[in-house]
Amino acid sequence: MQESVILKTLRLARPYWPLLLGALLLSAVASLLSGSVAWLVKPVLDRVFIAKNYHYLKFLPPALIGLYFLRGLVTFFQAYLMRMASLKLSNHLREKMYAKLLRLPLSETSHETMGRMVSRVINDTTMVEPVLADVFKTLTLEGLTIISLVAVAISRRWDLALLSFTVFPLVAVGARQMSKKARRTRHHAQQEIANLTHRVAESLQGLPEIKVYQQEKTLLARFQQELRAYYRYLLKVTKYREGSKLIVDFLTGVGGALVLTYGGFLIVRGVISPGDFFSILTAILMTFTPVRKISRAYTSIHDASAALERIEEVLSYPEEEGGPRKAFAPKKGITLAQVSFKYPHTSEWVLKEINLEIPAGQTVAIVGPSGAGKSTLVSLIPRFYDPTLGKVLLDGIDLREFELGSLRALIGIVSQDIVLFNATVYENIAFGNPKASREEVLAAARLAYAHEFIEQLPQGYDTVLGHKGFNLSGGQRQRLAIARAILKNPPILILDEATSHLDALAEKKVQQALETLMRGRTTVIIAHRLSTVKNADLLVVMDRGQIVDTGKHEEVLARCPLYRELYHSFARERKVIPLKRS
Repeated sequence: MQESVILKTLRLARPYWPLLLGALLLSAVASLLSGSVAWLVKPVLDRVFIAKNYHYLKFLPPALIGLYFLRGLVTFFQAYLMRMASLKLSNHLREKMYAKLLRLPLSETSHETMGRMVSRVINDTTMVEPVLADVFKTLTLEGLTIISLVAVAISRRWDLALLSFTVFPLVAVGARQMSKKARRTRHHAQQEIANLTHRVAESLQGLPEIKVYQQEKTLLARFQQELRAYYRYLLKVTKYREGSKLIVDFLTGVGGALVLTYGGFLIVRGVISPGDFFSILTAILMTFTPVRKISRAYTSIHDASAALERIEEVLSYPEEEGGPRKAFAPKKGITLAQVSFKYPHTSEWVLKEINLEIPAGQTVAIVGPSGAGKSTLVSLIPRFYDPTLGKVLLDGIDLREFELGSLRALIGIVSQDIVLFNATVYENIAFGNPKASREEVLAAARLAYAHEFIEQLPQGYDTVLGHKGFNLSGGQRQRLAIARAILKNPPILILDEATSHLDALAEKKVQQALETLMRGRTTVIIAHRLSTVKNADLLVVMDRGQIVDTGKHEEVLARCPLYRELYHSFARERKVIPLKRS
């Protein structure tokens, strides 16, 4: 696992290898400086203290200061280069993850909670960052330091050095066992933090419902329960990490005791000098510090491996695919042929054997009770989803044969769930056509009857809306979305309850603008307005995923009981007396 994670990370960090090679070179210099400290113990002890050449003592303090300052300086630049490479890598991974999410089909993201997806993009990439910043830095610097110190110890007295190294396998085995446990626990902790992220995001979105149903205490209790679970997992991770350190510290004492026992015996026998003994002892004791750091790095590798697996899982998701053909504005129309659909990871059919012709240049209104499948049906046109069975055709050609970009360039959408971005009003409208001039943006706003209220905002069109445009009313957000669609000027319009959040006066104005915009375009409307229903070229009534009737308003009103009931409810909502059947 250790080699696998490091090699995977190094492959991902290939563009930053010059930084890594520079850091590796500095690691070698720092390790040689560490080895020189242990090497100099013998000549200093034997030639200065034992030989009583005390006049050399005045050179030792500045030499020691200079040696450690130089090592510290080299280590500083080594850590700086490694940190630079790790930050570049983590940002690159976040960019790749974000780009991947934007290219994923909705079928891959609809079953994931928002908190989990955010956690994968932000938290998992953060977990991988230390592999270069800390782990690889530690392995290179401390690994080379160990080699340097071991070389010094063996050159002084090989049997004494090897005796102390007998504890190394025990260190490796203990650290490995602790790291495995820490990795499993860290995986559970990452799942809990994803749950916490989702819980906070969900609560902020549903704050009005939480308040009106007085569920603050219930949700707080759930959050506290999840926090306690996260706390327990993190505490276990700490236990395993600190346990690994305990093992290293204990075995360091054992190794030092072995050196003292056998080394003292050799000094008494006159086999080695005190300088040799203390040079070896210094090297051995200095070796256990990098060993301790490497054991901690091994635990960090296991932590990062779980995050890297989740990152690779997201990056391996299949992306949306289009065909080779350029899409074109419909000349005949859009056809749904024997279309059935069920959402991924579910068994319930949302659409069942839908057959529908949407003639080019005409307006088709789709009505039906909640849950009838209306929104799902229109989501097949821009290929947010593909039919489970059957085909959706543009002038007789399967939509899957067209390039996705060219197909979606033909379509404008205004839905009841308005999405506005944390950007200026101008940028949100221009989202429909980034190449549009300022005059065109303002003209679209006027057509959507949004210009007047925009001018009254603190910075007018340069006002930043904030998250989802929550500083606007529902009707204002709706008009901005309509302005965005007007600016795109697409040949195909999808209006999903596009005027649902408007008051009567604003709805009348916007409806006039929409009627102007719809002329000569292929328009599909999920409608509840009486005028929209009555004036549509084709009325489609849906119930439980099926089309139960189609035709002109008067025809369907005469023969379809469900539509009569819906129409009467529309009339009651608008306080309009419905037309009597002839």
